[in-house]
Amino acid sequence: MQPNGNVDGDTADGPFASETHVRVLDVLERRPTGWEIHAISEPGLHIVRVRLNDGFTSELGDHLSLDSGKTGPLSQLRFQDLSGEANSALQEVVAKSIKVNPDPHLGFYNRANNISLKVHAFQLLPGVGSSTAKSWVEIRGYNGWVDLDEVSEKLGIDAVDLLAERYVKELQDPTEIPSLLELLVRVSA
Repeated sequence: MQPNGNVDGDTADGPFASETHVRVLDVLERRPTGWEIHAISEPGLHIVRVRLNDGFTSELGDHLSLDSGKTGPLSQLRFQDLSGEANSALQEVVAKSIKVNPDPHLGFYNRANNISLKVHAFQLLPGVGSSTAKSWVEIRGYNGWVDLDEVSEKLGIDAVDLLAERYVKELQDPTEIPSLLELLVRVSA
């Protein structure tokens, strides 16, 4: 299987079939030779392990295209198997990914509504309670927001960091329900 999910030109199924890039969280030397990176895939925001092809190097924060020839195939990596450096860089790297592809994330803020009689979708975000969710709905109004900067300004929060924090929580515990990663990011990936 090729890094972009292709096998001899045919599109393969699987969680990485739509992934086009990775953002490097950490670079690890592998014996007897070579390098491996822990990364976040884009656009699906999966935690992955990727072997660097011979002759290529990388460093924290690099944004690599999967069809550049620099990397081998992606493989799933569990949160608990991330290196310490990768773990500490995770939220910042996820936030960078959100900024590069803001539309699905802005859609959350513009379309969020009640999940049940007692819970609003905004309450899935860290530190957001019922009264805050209600006030955000009033501030949003019927027209919604144009971009994530406007969301941050009008709500007095960092909209990107708040979503990144939720996504990291879901990456730590894949049983987190409902999963904003599945609803917003991976459904369209």
